[in-house]
Amino acid sequence: MLKIDLRKVLTEFGNTFGLELAFDANGVCVLTLDEETPIIIQATEEDSSLTLSTTLREALPEPMALSQVENLLALALDPIEQGGASPVAGRDAESGHMILYMVLTPSVLDKTPLAEVFEAFVATRNAVAAMLDEPVEAPPVFMDQFSRMWV
Repeated sequence: MLKIDLRKVLTEFGNTFGLELAFDANGVCVLTLDEETPIIIQATEEDSSLTLSTTLREALPEPMALSQVENLLALALDPIEQGGASPVAGRDAESGHMILYMVLTPSVLDKTPLAEVFEAFVATRNAVAAMLDEPVEAPPVFMDQFSRMWV
């Protein structure tokens, strides 16, 4: 199994942006974008992987347009179609927040600089957050009543 020095990966990543970065005692490094968007980089030494994660929203918007649901479902399948190197949207079981995360295996870290992956992750985060923030008209009342019959 390929082993990667995750501290070295993080140091090189920080150097790209002129930052001195290090993992804390729990293997976590948090970068804050726009003074309000934390991106968590979590190291897992056992398998030399990194996980990038961030909160998209505290909850799903209500109502949601069909296109928003379709985009979230497509994002959930991206790792299968892309061979695993793709962000995934999901719901954090503890907080209930909508999150975006990406697991970077040693083979990904060996081939692709973390800075490149990070920039793509942030771009995806911004696009998904903007898509979820798009205003949606409420469904007609009869549809709301109909959908409650099946719950």
